Amino acid sequence: MKAAATLILKTVLPLAVLGALYCADQRGEERGRLQAQNKQLDGTVQQLSEALERSGQLADSLEQILDTNRTGQNDAKSSIDSLAAGLRSGSIRLSVRTAPEPGPDAGAERPRPGNPEARAELDREDAEALLGLTGEGDAAIRDLNTCIDAYGAVRAIVNKAAP
Repeated sequence: MKAAATLILKTVLPLAVLGALYCADQRGEERGRLQAQNKQLDGTVQQLSEALERSGQLADSLEQILDTNRTGQNDAKSSIDSLAAGLRSGSIRLSVRTAPEPGPDAGAERPRPGNPEARAELDREDAEALLGLTGEGDAAIRDLNTCIDAYGAVRAIVNKAAP
């Protein structure tokens, strides 16, 4: 029986040791794979953190650009409203250059030495309509410039982030 036990011990013990080594090796491989995954996830978290920071910078920049636009639009509206009030009250008159018509009373101011141009005054409604058109055009130009500034801000942040 002692011989059988020795034989079993000689065959089983190396197999048990090999099995234990195999398990340890598998655990080491698993540990290495998990470490590689953790490293990759750390890189992803770092990239997301940088993207969030750039996003915050972009939001701040765009908010500043929009605030500037709102301020400009409000200032321009105040100016247009003031001019419109002046047109309505008659304190501001709007005239256009004209070519003088032949005849004694053509309705336009005649050229004279101090005023070399012939001019015709617009009525108040037409002057206000013209003022409204120019105000809307100016507002559209300010909005377009704001859009261009916003594009530039986005482009700068994106280009700064590019490797």
